[in-house]
Amino acid sequence: MTFNFMRLPASEAERLCYAEGFENAALLFARIEALQFALGQATAALVAIEENGMTARQASGAASEALAIVRRAT
Repeated sequence: MTFNFMRLPASEAERLCYAEGFENAALLFARIEALQFALGQATAALVAIEENGMTARQASGAASEALAIVRRAT
């Protein structure tokens, strides 16, 4: 049976790769999952800044928090 890993969520592809003995591929999918999470968090912070009428201090805090998440993932 063949799998199209690109059609699976990164977490499922990671588990499947580990199960099949493809450790390096599993590590790549784990990294993809972390980057997807960071992108989602950064996007949510930017949307919140744009839509919620934050003060400059709140916007700065939200941006800093999102940046910290991205930095941890990269």
